[in-house]
Amino acid sequence: MTPPTATLMTIGVFAQATRLSHKALRLYDDLGLLPPEQVDAQTGYRWYSPAQLDTARLIALLRQLDMPLTDIRRVLDAPSAARPTMIRGYWDSTEQQHDTRRALARYVLNTLEGDATMTQTFTIHTRDMPTRQIATIKQRVFQPELDSFLPASMTRLADHVRGQGAAFADAPFVIYHGAVTTDSDGPVEVCMPYSGALSPQGDITHREEAAHHEAYVTATKRQFDFPTILEAFDVTAAYADAHGTRGPLACREVYPYDWDRAGPDDPAGEVAWPFTPAPV
Repeated sequence: MTPPTATLMTIGVFAQATRLSHKALRLYDDLGLLPPEQVDAQTGYRWYSPAQLDTARLIALLRQLDMPLTDIRRVLDAPSAARPTMIRGYWDSTEQQHDTRRALARYVLNTLEGDATMTQTFTIHTRDMPTRQIATIKQRVFQPELDSFLPASMTRLADHVRGQGAAFADAPFVIYHGAVTTDSDGPVEVCMPYSGALSPQGDITHREEAAHHEAYVTATKRQFDFPTILEAFDVTAAYADAHGTRGPLACREVYPYDWDRAGPDDPAGEVAWPFTPAPV
């Protein structure tokens, strides 16, 4: 078969030059990542330009980095000068995810091997909490959504309290009514204790939380990283079970510190688990 022009390459020659399969080249064509230079209108046969070799090789290399095809499209659509920054950003994110998975694997192994192998040291305290009025936003969210949902909800609740002339009565906190993972969506309830009069607004509701006793630990900002924070929940739950009975109130994170100003090793919040102490 004679190519439309002498410089064009058949799909077979192009595949051999790029070490990509015919199947991969057809997929990249279908996705608009690497359309042939010309396609025979009658036979559908594909012809590629030598100028496309570098693009094909870049796609192949990025796929070996497990970069999703949608991200590769963005790289190819970007100016050449911007591509290194985009690839570097992707790889930094990939390494961070790998570090998280490594830490999670260590946590799972520690859990199976016993609490003595836990890597974090937390000092457990207990306290009595009074009955409180709280303004709340409750929503089902998955673990990757927490980083945006929590601060946005706290800001909305703070504006809600201020906007109606009420006062903050205690530190904000977050109740986890169920497991929050990439597969399980909570629900999660962001709470703002207040005093004064408030009217519900949209998805912001008000309720009273009963007085209770709780075990808690203080965690640094670094310790709040997932999955390290799971150990804080484990030790408070274990303390509650050893010294009483966990009741209907769910575990929570409490934020009495300035999160934004806290450094990695500064106190940033608390993990608490309500329980009913055993009779003395």
